Amino acid sequence: MDDMVNLKPFQAANKTSAFFLKKGEETTYPIPVTEWKRKPRIGRIPPEWSLDKVRANCETRQAQAVPVDPKKVFSSWQTAGAGELKLYSQLKGENPYRAHLGVNADPYGIFWLQIEEVRPDGLVVVKNLHDRGKSEIKSVKTSLESDLIYPAVTGKDIIKFGIKSSFYILVTQDPLKRMGYDEEYLGSQYPLTYAYLIEFKNFLVKRALYKKYFYKEIKKGGKIVDRIPSAPFYSQYNVSGKTFSKYRVTWKAMASKMSAVVLSSVRTDIGMKSIISTKVTSFIPTNNKNEAHYLCAVLNSELVNNFISSFSAAGRGFGTPSVMENLAIPLFSAKNKIHKTLAALSEKAHHLVKRNAVIEDIEQKINLETKKLWNIK
Repeated sequence: MDDMVNLKPFQAANKTSAFFLKKGEETTYPIPVTEWKRKPRIGRIPPEWSLDKVRANCETRQAQAVPVDPKKVFSSWQTAGAGELKLYSQLKGENPYRAHLGVNADPYGIFWLQIEEVRPDGLVVVKNLHDRGKSEIKSVKTSLESDLIYPAVTGKDIIKFGIKSSFYILVTQDPLKRMGYDEEYLGSQYPLTYAYLIEFKNFLVKRALYKKYFYKEIKKGGKIVDRIPSAPFYSQYNVSGKTFSKYRVTWKAMASKMSAVVLSSVRTDIGMKSIISTKVTSFIPTNNKNEAHYLCAVLNSELVNNFISSFSAAGRGFGTPSVMENLAIPLFSAKNKIHKTLAALSEKAHHLVKRNAVIEDIEQKINLETKKLWNIK
């Protein structure tokens, strides 16, 4: 196989490779791979270049590809040098930690908010971020109850051990029932919020995901004769009790490398609130602070980043919850010296990042401790 992802030879969003298959024959592993990479300061490789010119501007490396899960021959291919694959085999196995997607609060223009003022009576004056996203949403400035408003981050806000910025979102989903709060309840407890949502009802009921997950089929004589809503029109997605766990180790998806941070509660103008991660993020929930920092250190290590990069190419699929399925992270133990050291290093890194201080020394220590975690010399 020739891996030409780095060359970007076509003017389209794709990950270019070339390989040969023979119908009726079983694939044998490892598969030999030639990785093509542009030389420093060389931009995209135009498709009209001759092979000689491409070779003159590129470097190649010989590697191998194997299924990332040895028990599943149809799992993603893991590509690396023979020595690296041997090293990565020490990291493979069942992960005791399960990752989840961040909240899908679409459309942004309705559920994403900017707080303008906190009134003396506790109500919040907000503006919807109507120009965020692809949908045309009208601009609204109004007062809402603060209970269902939370600070939030998306993937672009996350850096290693910290966040660059945040915004606010309106969470209208019951995390236990996994659908929007009952309309009667919302209307009586949060009448201003309900009135705000009513303004967008015609738009919200037409959402593709709403129709997919919150419509039920009406059958007559064994045939589907109609489809009607089965949940409140403001229902959201990927919201559960885990969304509000005390600590959430969160990282950006659709990226080129792992960048994780520990999210918990933060002090805001509307009181102490859980900071929520939205779409284009993944997270692992825990109620143990030290466990959260231990996991964050591990995920931000060079070893884990390289392991994930070997089977999850940069871009749309990178950093999704599934990349954690084959990473055998040792379960946290408060008695384990390496685990405690990694937790302390992560917590220190978070404090330094808040002050815009350099953390290179801490990252080097994390890299060394993470290798010890898997007995890598």
